[in-house]
Amino acid sequence: MPDTNNHSTKRAYLIDSSIYIFRGWHVFSEDIVDCEGNPSNAVYGFTEFLRELLELEQPEYIACAFDAKQTNSYRREIFPEYKANRPPAPVELKSQFKHCRDFCRAAGIADFSSNRYEGDDIIGTLATRLRADGFSITILSADKDLAQLLRPGDIWWDYARNKILHYKDVEKNFGVIPELIADLLALSGDKVDNIPGIPGIGYKMASNLLKKYPGIDHIIDNIHNISAMKFRGSSRIQMLVEQHQHILPMTKQLTTIVTDAKFKGPKEDIRWSGIDEPAMHLMFERLDAANGRRERWFNL
Repeated sequence: MPDTNNHSTKRAYLIDSSIYIFRGWHVFSEDIVDCEGNPSNAVYGFTEFLRELLELEQPEYIACAFDAKQTNSYRREIFPEYKANRPPAPVELKSQFKHCRDFCRAAGIADFSSNRYEGDDIIGTLATRLRADGFSITILSADKDLAQLLRPGDIWWDYARNKILHYKDVEKNFGVIPELIADLLALSGDKVDNIPGIPGIGYKMASNLLKKYPGIDHIIDNIHNISAMKFRGSSRIQMLVEQHQHILPMTKQLTTIVTDAKFKGPKEDIRWSGIDEPAMHLMFERLDAANGRRERWFNL
C-alpha cells in the first residue's frame, strides 16, 4: 500500500484500465464465462482488481480511463505509422471491454474514453485538472510512460507487482526527472508504440544527453557541443543527432501525454459514492457471477 500520509488529504486514484483488462485476459482462464457462455476472464480480472483497490484504499475520488477505438487519432495525424505494428485485439476480448465499462458504472466509478485521445491522455488531463484543485494523484498502471505525469506528492503504482514510484524515485529508475521522460522517449524511440528514435541512442545515452542539456530544444541548440562531452563515442553521437534531429519535434509530440484533452463520460464527478445495487445485480446476472463474488462487492 502506498504511503499517502505525508501529502494532501485530497487524493484521486486514476486507473489505466486497459492494462488491468489485458492482464485479466492473460492471467485468468477462458473457462470463466458469462451467462451466454462467452469468455469473461478479462472482466473477472479487472473487476477483482477494482474491488481489492476499493477495499484497500477506500478512495473518495476514483476514475477509470479507457482506450476506445481511435477513429480520429491525435497521434496518427502526426505520424500515420503510430502503433501500426500492433495486431488488433481478439474479438473475444473486445466484447469484454464493454462489460468492464458497464461494470464501472454499476460500481459508481467514473469512466472516460475518447475516439481521439488515449487513456494516458485522459489520465494526464484529469491529473492536471485535479492538481489545480489541490489534489495529489495516484496513477494505477504498469505503463512507465505515465510516470512523466508525476509531481511532488503523486504516486505511480503498478498494482499487480506492487511497485511504487514517487516523484523522487523516477530519476533513479529512468535517469531523468518526470518532466523529461517524454524527451527521453523522443530520443530513444518506443518500439511498443512504433515511435522512431535516433539510431544508436538508447535510454542510457538519452539520459546522459538530457542531464547536460535538459530537453529536446536544448539538445538541438547544442548539437555542436555533444562531441566535447566526456563519454566514449561522443563524436559519433553528435553525428547521429545531427543526421536525425529533424524527427525530434515530431517524436516529442508523440511521447508527450496530452493534458488538455476533450473526452466524455456518463459521470463527470469522480467522487465515489458506492455501488448502484440494482445495476450491480443485473451486471452479475449477465456475468453469471458466483455468490461469493457478489457478496464481496455488496459488503464493500
